[in-house]
Amino acid sequence: MPEIAVRMTKRNHNAFVHLLGALESQGFDLGELLITKDFSEILKARPKVVLYSFFTEEIWGGLPQEIQILKERGALLIAGGYHAIAMPKHTLNQLGFDIAVIGEGEEVLYRLLTVLKKNGYRITKELLNITGLAFYINGEFVFTGFAKVEDFWRFPPYPESVRLISPIEITRGCPFGCYYCQTPYIKGLRMRHRPIDQVVKYSRRMRDMRYITPNAFAYGSPGAILKLNKLKALLKALQPLRKEGRRLYYGTFPSEVRPEFVLPETLELLLDYADNRRLAIGAQSGDDAMLRAMHRIHRVEHVKQAVEYMLEYGFEPVVDFIVGLPNESEESQRKSIELMRWIMRKGGKVRAHYFMPLPGTPWAKCKPSPLSDEMKKFLGRMAARGKIEGSWGMQVELSRKLRKLMDEFYEEPMSHTVPVRNVC
Repeated sequence: MPEIAVRMTKRNHNAFVHLLGALESQGFDLGELLITKDFSEILKARPKVVLYSFFTEEIWGGLPQEIQILKERGALLIAGGYHAIAMPKHTLNQLGFDIAVIGEGEEVLYRLLTVLKKNGYRITKELLNITGLAFYINGEFVFTGFAKVEDFWRFPPYPESVRLISPIEITRGCPFGCYYCQTPYIKGLRMRHRPIDQVVKYSRRMRDMRYITPNAFAYGSPGAILKLNKLKALLKALQPLRKEGRRLYYGTFPSEVRPEFVLPETLELLLDYADNRRLAIGAQSGDDAMLRAMHRIHRVEHVKQAVEYMLEYGFEPVVDFIVGLPNESEESQRKSIELMRWIMRKGGKVRAHYFMPLPGTPWAKCKPSPLSDEMKKFLGRMAARGKIEGSWGMQVELSRKLRKLMDEFYEEPMSHTVPVRNVC
């Protein structure tokens, strides 16, 4: 039976597919792993090590029960993902994991599993030589530093020996530093891109070609500017695969586009080279003052112009908003309502989300603002008509739990590529 199990879930699927590709490319035999989304399979196998990856929002689901069961059976538990990176002490002390992987995991996971196999799956001083870990040894908390993989494209986006596939990460990092978002503070402020020849090579396995990037139109750019020639080169290089029957979805799930990058020239590229006629952009607020407060950089006028351009070129705009932002007044919420109404009148779709204070961000300790009666009625009425998508209702309760978590267990970020300044 395999001694190491990988606990796959719907939400960590993409991350683990990429990590498995990296493990395999470094010489790790994936045949030694039990890779499953079925927890009962792990219980039957009784592995010595179980790998997890999760977001903070997932720690109130079935995770604690699974950890308790596995600990009772003596398994060594390793956690990765945004929660482990932002709150390693909580991950170890409260959730019960033995080791937290801190940072980008392609290299650290290979080194960690190699050392553990040699020493009988025990925490020993050898782990001190591996950058990117947090654990306790002899009762003392140890943090070995943040694991940074500058050239992440050295590793394939999926393994060859296991039939797993996911959207391909073509860009890592984001220069804008929005205060509610974990990505720039963990992945860095400078965008790094997978080369075009690799994107084409690995896209051959996909029937529907989809990509992971914080801003699809910024491909080839340091991040804050448009490099139209680079974007065109990427999309043009994928055309032979479209001719073979594959469909190309670009600037839509699981990525999006910043509104100021939506221009006639970028939309013309999609018309010529892509199959999607929906485009996802982030507005986040209809109030310029709130956009400044959250460090979005763009303004409301950029959102309106992007929507106008999309409609002119035959694209359906799908626009994200965050409601209940810190220090958001009723007047600010009214401006968001006005912008949402304007988008819907034009023929676009709105996705509404409630603010969640995520660890490792400048707004981690900020309190969400209550929704005005006007906002509650508007969201409810529009949702009933099918005009608004999103899970803001469930996120209100989740936000409350996150706020309580920050109050009780907040950790000053010590493991990020970018210093995090608390602005609350």
